[in-house]
Amino acid sequence: MTSSRIRIAADSVCDLPADIAAALSVSIIPTYVNIGGESIADDGVGLDRERYYRDLPTLTTMPTTAAPSPGDAADFYRRILDDGAEHIVSLHVPEKLSGVLNAMRLGAEAVGRDKITLVDSLQLTFGIGLQVWAAAELAQAGAGLDAILEGIERVRSHCGVYAIINTMEYLRRSGRVNSLVASLGGLLRIKPIIRVDQGEIESIGRLRTWSRAEQRLRELTLAQAPLDRLAVLHIANRAGAERFLESIHEIAPSDTLVIETTPTLGTHIGPGSIGVATLNRDWRR
Repeated sequence: MTSSRIRIAADSVCDLPADIAAALSVSIIPTYVNIGGESIADDGVGLDRERYYRDLPTLTTMPTTAAPSPGDAADFYRRILDDGAEHIVSLHVPEKLSGVLNAMRLGAEAVGRDKITLVDSLQLTFGIGLQVWAAAELAQAGAGLDAILEGIERVRSHCGVYAIINTMEYLRRSGRVNSLVASLGGLLRIKPIIRVDQGEIESIGRLRTWSRAEQRLRELTLAQAPLDRLAVLHIANRAGAERFLESIHEIAPSDTLVIETTPTLGTHIGPGSIGVATLNRDWRR
């Protein structure tokens, strides 16, 4: 099965920039943010990220997030197959954290499971995006299904996603990742360092000040070098992300990305947070 026959798909939590997705023929299905009774596609068009994050702290009712419906998923897959694909590799937000993968599974069953391979990325934000990017490059180069899946696994084992949460208030209010909130107790003023590992979010540091948290994030990032790819992530804190990137410029690839995290995830993390998604060069061996 050649590259023209295998297409890569993902949900919008992957944070793959639109220009890269277009160049690699990656299809993205949006997740949704529900605000005041209105469900808005988190597709980079219907929901203005800058305005949303600016308004988020003042909203009296906490927005919620939602997976695409199984019907949306089925229509999404049919469009890709109708466009000439013979098989779809579809990567998604971890099943432990979201209902997206189950919705996509139901959609795939309506279309034909033999035509679709579903992958639990076990990652978030650009940790998914790195897997999608590599899979799409392999598909374009003519790799078969087994080689693409093996490449995804190599990327997953060589990537890291770490972040500083500016405030625990949003996680507490959202009711998501209760185990993480419980582990940190009432320490809402600390700056936790978190990582995503095997589909779960865990705390790996509790710093009293932002500067100490940033130093720890820097140490974690430097430990991942040499890097093949890097994205510095932020939620309504581009200036902070760019300052952090400057602090690690000696290991940053020339094509390092600065990405504002999708509102589907950012709703639960909150403005001000920054993070990284790293990919060590050894994944290509």
